[in-house]
Order: sequence, then C-alpha cells, then structure tokens
Amino acid sequence: MLTTIPAASATYHRDLGDGLILRWSTAEDTEKIAQLCSIIFRNKADEPANEFMLHWIRRLMRGDHPVMGPGDYGIVEDTRKEGKPIVACTCLWRHNWEYEGVLFAIGRPEIVASDPAYRNRGLIRALFEMVHARSEAEGHLVQAITGIPYFYRQFGYEYALDLGGKRVTYLSLIPKLKEGESEPYTLREATVEDIPLVMEYYNLRRTASIVWTDVSEDYWRYLLEGWKAQPERDKTESLLMIVDAKEAPKGYVMTMPKRRGKGLEVWALDTAAGVNVQAVMPSVLRSLQAYGLQIPTSRPDVEPLSEISFMLGRTHPVYDVLGDALAPFQERPYAWYVRVANLPAFMRHIAPALEQRLAKSMLVGYTGEVKLDFYQGGLRLVFEGGHLESAEHWRVPIYEGNAGAGFPPLVFLQVLFGHRTLDELQDMFPDVWVNGEMEVVLKTLFPARPSFVLSL
Repeated sequence: MLTTIPAASATYHRDLGDGLILRWSTAEDTEKIAQLCSIIFRNKADEPANEFMLHWIRRLMRGDHPVMGPGDYGIVEDTRKEGKPIVACTCLWRHNWEYEGVLFAIGRPEIVASDPAYRNRGLIRALFEMVHARSEAEGHLVQAITGIPYFYRQFGYEYALDLGGKRVTYLSLIPKLKEGESEPYTLREATVEDIPLVMEYYNLRRTASIVWTDVSEDYWRYLLEGWKAQPERDKTESLLMIVDAKEAPKGYVMTMPKRRGKGLEVWALDTAAGVNVQAVMPSVLRSLQAYGLQIPTSRPDVEPLSEISFMLGRTHPVYDVLGDALAPFQERPYAWYVRVANLPAFMRHIAPALEQRLAKSMLVGYTGEVKLDFYQGGLRLVFEGGHLESAEHWRVPIYEGNAGAGFPPLVFLQVLFGHRTLDELQDMFPDVWVNGEMEVVLKTLFPARPSFVLSL
C-alpha cells in the first residue's frame, strides 16, 4: 500500500521535476544553504559574499539555537548538477507572542532565498506550503514574516502589525558632559546574572501593546552566551546594562556588536520602574556614542559613525524624551506580514481577551451574533452574556444576506491585530463596510493600538 509522507515530516521528499527535489534539511546541508544565502543577500551583484549571512546561517544550523534546528530549513536541491547545489530555501522559526496576555505560538518563515536562475518556477510557493504544513502540525495558529513589499501576500499573508519605526539622533546633537562633572549613568556588558532584571524591565511595557513578543529566559541566555561556541564575529546582538554611579542596574540596551553603516542601531531600550528617563538619556547617548566608536565594522570602508538610530517602534517613552531637538529625523514603521489560516480557531484561542474588552466597555454582558463577510467566505462569532460561545467559518447566504460588516479577503487581520481602525480601513477600501448596529460592537472588540513586536 502506498503511504504518503506528510509535508511536515523530516523524511518528506517531493519531486518538482527537472531534477529538483524539495525536502527538509540536515546538518550536512549547512554550507550549501550558507553559500546560497550569502550570495543572494547582497546589495550588488559584484559584491563579495555576505559574511554576516554566512555566519548567521551556521549559527542557526548548529543545533543549539532556541528558535530552530538543523532540520528546519526547507530546501530545493538540483540533483542534476554537480554537487547537488541548493537553489532555493527558507527556514521555520518558532516564537511565542501574546495577544493582550493570551499566549500563542507562532511559526516564522525566515531567510527566504532563491537562485535567480531558478526563479518564477514556483519553488518558493512549494517551500511555503511545506513550512506552513510543519508550523500547523506543531499547533501554531499564526505565521508571521518580515520581508520585502507585496511578495508574501501571494501566500496568504497580510500586513497587520507594526515593524520597526525609528528616531535618529545625530552625534553632533548629543549634549556634552559639563566640565568637572562625572557621568551619572554608564553602560556595561550584561551577564547571565542580569537576565532576571532584563526580563523585568522588558516586560514593564507589555500592556502597551496588543501583541507582544514573549522572550524566554533561555533566549536571553542564548543571546548573551550562545554565540561563544563560535568566534566573536558570530555575535549578532549586544546586551548592555544601564547602571548608575554606584553600579546599580537601571535598565538595558540591545544593540549591534558590529557596525555595518554610519549608524549605531538600538533595537530595544527599557528602564526599571521609577527611573527618570529624561535624566538617564544624556548619559546613555554619550555612552552609546563611545560604544559605537570602539566596536568593529563589517568592512574597512564603512562610513564613520555619525548617528544613533533608536529602532523602538511607532511609540516609545525614549522618543518623548528625545523629542525633535535630539532626534529630528523619524521613519515610519514598515509592517509584519501575518497569516491566520484558521481564523475561527484563533478567535476561540483569544476569547479571554475579547471577553475582557466587552467587560470593560459599555457592551458589558453582550449577547448577539457578529457575522463578517470576507467575500470569499466569512466569520461568525456568537456571544452570550459577554462570553464567546462559538466561532466558525460562515458564508453569506444567497438570499437574505445578514452580515454586519464586510472586508476584502485578509483585510480583517488589520482590525484583529489593532493595526488599523475600522474608520481608517473604510477610508482605504471602498469594499470595507459596517452597519450602524455592528459598528460599536466591532470597535469595542477590536480597538486599534500600536504593538511593539520585537523581531528576535
């Protein structure tokens, strides 16, 4: 009897024709994957191989990374060519996010690459089908990816969460320490003993976001020590503690260990409860300047350090302190692509958050149906006494259509994750509509608020 091997299985193989085989990776594929990605991820065709990418792939495939292992790369190899080169690939990472306190696991396809000579043949689509199958087999209700404009819409993704957003401080604007004064705050390298404090500082702002990255103690530990199994050039993040004159920790900064351009990038910055951020920031700016001037560069011809980029999302307390005087340039956020293949299941999972919103609103104890038309299907939610009783796929009947609102396919995800208000979507899409009775329900269930989703 013929047995079909599931696409999520480590032994899955699929013949794509012309000698191309789709399969999951093993540790032996590391160098072929690294070589492909180091060539693809360049700004110009005549540039040398991307050294950062080479070392990053080796680190991910080493077997001790907290988000993936050596068997988590989907690859396409050309078996007709000498050496069976890998011509397309992507990997599956695993993260935990929260939706207003409700934890859920996500699958994250990343580092997507294909040899230009093999493009427009459906290889990336085949890889994503395989990666989605493994992610869903592991119980992930959501997949998310950071990536180039438009491309991942082809695979069921919608822009639904802020990604990035920054304010830039130029070194020339950093206030100098007054003569005769000592620096009240400085930076030092974090150690594993600092992890509990880092987690405490990081989590202080979690309620400010609808969606929040839940960073485990193991990940913080790996960030500090995991790279040591290979040369220091393999280090991808630096964690620095903000300390006062008595060496007491007051916060932390996550930044880069090697500069690749004229700017030093700061990816996270949080302080302890009760810390006066306005008093701390001048010292932090001066310390970051000193740090940026002494770290190595990725190439000998990298421009001199001239700015510090705070890449902390759309809003952050540090932005308020810096203001336009110290951070005159700002860049709007890009966005995460998000995929929710089984929307009713996800709605049931986050029911506690939805019910809490109702309980704190003028719709406390709400009983009724929420029927949403997605034109190629829809969603039906039933609430009883403020509790979600059921969530199911639904389609508008041929006659007596009674949906309360309509959204083009996938656009509802922008409301679900708080990325856009209902009013904003109605301005953007003529085919987004809502009737008067349902408008207050949807605005209560799905308020808009920026989320800071740390891209680990």
